[in-house]
Amino acid sequence: MKNVWITGDALVTPLGFSSGENFANLLQGKSGLKEIMSPVSGFSTWASFLSERQQKKLDEMTPPVFETRFEKLLFLPLKQIIEEGNIDPRSSKTLFIFASTKGNIELIGNENVKPEQLSLYVSVLKISRYFGNPNKPIMISNACISGLVVQITAMKLLENGEYDTILIAGADTVNPFILEGFNSLLALSPEPCRPFDRDRQGINIGEGGAAIMLTTKKPENGIQSLIEIKGGAITNDANHISGPSRTGKELAKAAELALNQSGIVSGDIDFVSAHGTATLYNDEMEAKALTISGLSEKPTHSLKGYFGHTLGAAGLIESIICIHSIRNNVIIASKGFENAGTLDHINIVTENQYQPLSTCIKTMAGFGGCNAAICYSKS
Repeated sequence: MKNVWITGDALVTPLGFSSGENFANLLQGKSGLKEIMSPVSGFSTWASFLSERQQKKLDEMTPPVFETRFEKLLFLPLKQIIEEGNIDPRSSKTLFIFASTKGNIELIGNENVKPEQLSLYVSVLKISRYFGNPNKPIMISNACISGLVVQITAMKLLENGEYDTILIAGADTVNPFILEGFNSLLALSPEPCRPFDRDRQGINIGEGGAAIMLTTKKPENGIQSLIEIKGGAITNDANHISGPSRTGKELAKAAELALNQSGIVSGDIDFVSAHGTATLYNDEMEAKALTISGLSEKPTHSLKGYFGHTLGAAGLIESIICIHSIRNNVIIASKGFENAGTLDHINIVTENQYQPLSTCIKTMAGFGGCNAAICYSKS
């Protein structure tokens, strides 16, 4: 089995336009969440979205061929890792894989928009062609686990030797369609979200873009600490179109399979980066899953209190923070947590925790009953 190395990453979020800037702001406890009012129904919630200044900066840093916020949030982090990694994206041994849930949905209702502009594949094909890649890109839209599914898919393709480098990018945006949709499910919190807390009231939506470079070619130098994807797995509980399993067994199964692939036992995991959406059912289910998996005593956090729920980009954004946490030997505190709010006890990190780190497991769950887990390790 070939090793799959993470040799580049980039983030564009309300907390910064690079991975380093985002991580530094997390260490300081800064959040991108701010109050927002729906322009359609007029309800108030909190979300993490680009400021006007940041939007202008994003516009200035992207070519005019990319017209929407979604496409720009996909393009810019990709551009960063390609330039910093000094690779040729035109190689036939390089593949692009993308993740999103709604893509250009911000265009819906615009009478001047052509139907094909709402196609996820049209957007990602435009980006891969811009970089001159000869291969057909892969577009994965698998609800909120999309950001892990793209990594697991890339890992399998690299292990099979079909490619030697895969560039992954994911993005989603805050827009009226998303806000109204989650409000109709009574899932939005009227205050900053509080994952796993007794008084949690629901999710906050977030937007952002992320990119990761994976390769089977081990770098010789230039990277602070080499991180590799050791294993990953996907399961489905088929419980409900928008509600997770009530038992946690299916997410626990994904974690078990990921650990088995990695050759790691639960006792060797240093910390858990949980999905932690701050909804009643997700957090309860996830606490059960971690208990079943033997991970309940491991330091655990959710990053939703900083980024909000960035939907199809969440798995990538939060994975990049895992990577930087391992490299810097610090577990980011779980923002918004004060009092235990799940029946099964889990060890929520309430302050940044500095300790030697080598391994972590990232978990996600999504609509349609999908679950995913992935393991990272420092070499």
